[in-house]
Amino acid sequence: MSRKQIRKGKNDISYYRPVIVVVDIDDDLGEVLGRSLIKGYEEVKSAVLEYGTKRPTDPDVNALLAGLNLYDRLRSEGRDPEIIAVGGHRIDFLEAQKNIKKLVEEAVKDIEGRPEFYIVSDGEDEFVISQLLQEFGRIGGFERVVVEQDLGIEGRYLLILKYVKKAMFDPRFSRYLLGIPGLAVTVFALLSIAGLASLALKVSALVVGLAMAVRGFNLEESIEAAISSFLLSIKERSYLQITGLIILSLALFVASYTGYVAVKETESLTIKVAKIFQTSIPLFGAGIASYIFISKIFYKLTYEEQGILKDVSALIVVIAMSAAFYNLGIYIDKVNPAVFTVSLFVESGFIQFIIAGTGIAAIIEMIRRVYSTKQEEESSDQSSSVAEQTSREPGQHP
Repeated sequence: MSRKQIRKGKNDISYYRPVIVVVDIDDDLGEVLGRSLIKGYEEVKSAVLEYGTKRPTDPDVNALLAGLNLYDRLRSEGRDPEIIAVGGHRIDFLEAQKNIKKLVEEAVKDIEGRPEFYIVSDGEDEFVISQLLQEFGRIGGFERVVVEQDLGIEGRYLLILKYVKKAMFDPRFSRYLLGIPGLAVTVFALLSIAGLASLALKVSALVVGLAMAVRGFNLEESIEAAISSFLLSIKERSYLQITGLIILSLALFVASYTGYVAVKETESLTIKVAKIFQTSIPLFGAGIASYIFISKIFYKLTYEEQGILKDVSALIVVIAMSAAFYNLGIYIDKVNPAVFTVSLFVESGFIQFIIAGTGIAAIIEMIRRVYSTKQEEESSDQSSSVAEQTSREPGQHP
């Protein structure tokens, strides 16, 4: 293709200009060179020398050289290529994708014609990156850089040490290769020391399984945001509210463990249900009641003076439900019925406790509403009186 044809093509809508994108997904370029976007043949060439001098064994050096080689090949074919190198993020793969997309968009906004991307990488991220860049142009091809070398026994040993070091000190890999297994081993050891070896294995498997599910469904960012929001709300709470949360958490743990022990000691499904009603639910209810009393009622008595009746009604309902389940569990444990019928809930006093608790709560709520309505009427009358006084002309008497 002649230069004249190239210039003519640039003015045509269908013209595509080759753009070589060297991808550094973990942004080693930004860490070493201080910039995550390098644009232009000479700039990339200088970056190879500077980066290679500081990290001569890094595969990113070969990726940059492969990008320059592809640039020369396309140039020799009579095309007019551009080359850029972009870095992502050291830890977060999702953030790395966002950064790469932003940097490529910035690099190609002044390019004549529509970009045709040739993606060069030393990893396996070409497909993901291609999906990001389709918004700005078409994908011309991929080139994965694999370094050819005869390692030998010593070389293989050094390569293994290199990847072990990367697994230990690179945050992107250490959290999965060391963090999750380390947490599971720690949980297993602590429960084993406490004499709960059989439970330790199950809890450790649960920890690993949850971690795999979180990573598999890419929930890390959502969970981190939720934890950050929770910690921020904790900072804004008073000591009484934090104490209530701690008591609630302990109650949940004790209720779960007590229920597990109680269920483990019996084989009958009916008795298992009765034990859970006797132990876990009342204990958890006690935790909720303590939380409401300390974090809501006592806090408002200390710092505020309104809205207490609503919390009192909630407290009464929780206490009534805990007592109802406790009595139901005792009754089921005593009669050991073959099937659950309505008479069980009546004879155990379950329904009576629920009715009594909700009835008292309803009365308190009604009193609260009447009191609130009265206050609103008084406030409205005062506002009307003030408005009437301000509307009178100066010197006018009633």
